[in-house]
Amino acid sequence: MFGDKPVNLVDVGLVMQVLVPIWPTKAETASRLRGRIEAILDWATVRGYRSGENPARWRGHLEALLPLRTKVRKVRHHPALPYLELPPFVKRLRESDAVAGRV
Repeated sequence: MFGDKPVNLVDVGLVMQVLVPIWPTKAETASRLRGRIEAILDWATVRGYRSGENPARWRGHLEALLPLRTKVRKVRHHPALPYLELPPFVKRLRESDAVAGRV
């Protein structure tokens, strides 16, 4: 979306074009992407490549345009391992070649 566009031409509309398609299905990824865009635009502002408000800022800005991540997609947690099954599980884990078993 950004292509060869100079950072001083990045506006809210362009940021929204990037975020809106993935916000409903990949909210965590979209949130991280928004944060990276914000950091790049902050850097560009400090270096004098752009001026004005950061169009990727969340507080007081994009939060009014995009729903909260928690409202977009319900968080599904994995069920907990029953307490009595924990010792045999840890034993199997330590016997395996997996990286987690070496800790």
